[in-house]
Amino acid sequence: MTGLDAALRAAEGTVAPSISACVLHDGVEVFAHHADRIYDLASLTKVLCTTELTLRAVHRGALRLDEGHPLWHGGVTTRMLLQHCAGCLWWKELWRAGDRAAILRAALEEPLVTPPGTAHTYTDLGFLSLGAALEDLGGARLDTLFRAEAPDAAARLSWGHPDAVATEGGLQGVVHDDNARAMGGVAAHAGLFGDARAVAAVAHRWLAGAVPLAERAFHERGLGSHALGWDTPSGDVSSAGPRPPADAVGHTGFTGTSVWVSPSRRLVAVLLTNRVAYGRDPARIRALRHGWHQAVWDVRPER
Repeated sequence: MTGLDAALRAAEGTVAPSISACVLHDGVEVFAHHADRIYDLASLTKVLCTTELTLRAVHRGALRLDEGHPLWHGGVTTRMLLQHCAGCLWWKELWRAGDRAAILRAALEEPLVTPPGTAHTYTDLGFLSLGAALEDLGGARLDTLFRAEAPDAAARLSWGHPDAVATEGGLQGVVHDDNARAMGGVAAHAGLFGDARAVAAVAHRWLAGAVPLAERAFHERGLGSHALGWDTPSGDVSSAGPRPPADAVGHTGFTGTSVWVSPSRRLVAVLLTNRVAYGRDPARIRALRHGWHQAVWDVRPER
């Protein structure tokens, strides 16, 4: 997989000041590029933590996929929130509301922008609603629930990290997302930190039977590109590449992170960057993800 390394070396210093990657085949590492560097994972938090905790709640009957929760707007279901079609506003400066509790209340009280189940809108506020329900059911903060319910995953990741590479404006060690930062760095939509090797290992758990309802999460697609928490390739500009495996699922993060998984090929591909250190224009990171993830699919793994 030498071509994968060359592409990342060429992008480092132009797309982002720091780039890291890891590829697993059947749980075995077959490629790594500075895989021990620690990054703000941003919205990868949605699948690595919140989606798993939600599916565990569904599996034990505490939540139902096609029913709501008392904290949510009428008509909103767990499935809709996971598939980003509940009608929630995509983002808002909720940090202005005050402390963590106030931010969660503001997210839950924000009016819906479309009727539940009628449109696909990728949304942080929808995942904040999921997180609020999980904390209500579990009687603890999300990080505590993560350690209790998925200890093997939680042990590999952290909520903030002093040694993480810097993001925008030299911000280091604390989450880039304003709302998550105001919530003490622990939120359902962002807050996790980790290196590429750790992210790959946590994602591989989904292929290894460690996460309940994983198969359903990969395949039960909603109105848009999202299945249950996980995204699927959408169009020619997908971060999964132009010709991803038919069963590929993944997610991206605003700071410049991505993870894509192919269950049939038993492949996990993780690409982490701090691209926001060079600004918020997404063109260069989109091109890197598009080409690099496709290169992973095109290379036969060596064991």
